[in-house]
Amino acid sequence: MRIKDLLEGRVATWSNLISVVRVLMAPAIAVALYYERMTGDIWYCKVAVALYLVVAVSDFIDGMVARLLHQVSRLGQFLDPVADKCVIVIVTVTLYYFRQFPLWMIVLILIRDITHIIAGFYLFYAHDIQVRPSIAGKCMVVIMGLCGLIFIVNPLHTFAGYTLQQISLLLVVLFMVVSSISNWRIYSKFYFTGKR
Repeated sequence: MRIKDLLEGRVATWSNLISVVRVLMAPAIAVALYYERMTGDIWYCKVAVALYLVVAVSDFIDGMVARLLHQVSRLGQFLDPVADKCVIVIVTVTLYYFRQFPLWMIVLILIRDITHIIAGFYLFYAHDIQVRPSIAGKCMVVIMGLCGLIFIVNPLHTFAGYTLQQISLLLVVLFMVVSSISNWRIYSKFYFTGKR
């Protein structure tokens, strides 16, 4: 499989446009949180929340749009997870600077994503296999999305002595482990058996 194979079929589709716009919108969250810090105006936090929700919802919409409009393409199937990973990096680094999101979690996310990207690229280019996300992986993305929202809103509530931020981080780690095990089982099955 070569890069030009990704460009076969339709390239300029609504779902691909949504994926690109999602990545372009992510830095606007950083801008909103920056202005909130500089001015102390809570309105900018509300803007950041609104932008974050649009970015999160667009992640679910692009696949639906592709199927409804019969615009599913190899490029779209490749672009969607890449866009997700770009958005996650942009948002977590933003939250690190403006909401004390822990650096260790960013490192964990990067390690997980880089290893999955390498495995996915290898299977794609060497064996023409495009791995779809597992249910555990989709659940982890939802939990990670909720965690990001909690950090943006920055609530002060605690449960059993733990903040909502700490609880959400724990859930992300739990689902990250489960989804990583699930994904590696899928990757190894493809690699060792060649079954799609």
